Amino acid sequence: MSATAVRETVETASHPMTTGDIPDVIGLLRAAPQTAYCEWEDDRLLGQHLAQASDICRVMRDTAGRVVAAVIAGSFGVRGTISHAVVAPEHRRSQLARKLVADTLSAFRERGVRRVFLFVHDDNEAAVRLWSASGFSPTAGESTLERDL
Repeated sequence: MSATAVRETVETASHPMTTGDIPDVIGLLRAAPQTAYCEWEDDRLLGQHLAQASDICRVMRDTAGRVVAAVIAGSFGVRGTISHAVVAPEHRRSQLARKLVADTLSAFRERGVRRVFLFVHDDNEAAVRLWSASGFSPTAGESTLERDL
């Protein structure tokens, strides 16, 4: 299928994520190792998160209703974070990620969020290009530390 045909099979607008989207989103994340998905990010946890953040967690669906791209995000006060962004392999390079990013940033603005951060694997050049083109830049003088609980 050509890139044009693929694009025509996807709705042009993103939508707030619903609990019904979670299985498709988890499937996309599991199939994309560059997203650093953790198995503890299960249906229950994501469902709880959506109760607070469905407006900033966004999906795009194909015309059959299957989720083909998603962003999982959250906020605390005036700061936001994007935890995961994923596009199904057959829909990559079709501007879906850029649309999702723009819609997610708009939803953050509507919440009053003034700064958004995210993490990208050092070797994920496509993600660095996407986020840089969306106005993100590396943080100077900070290190990322994390711990699973």
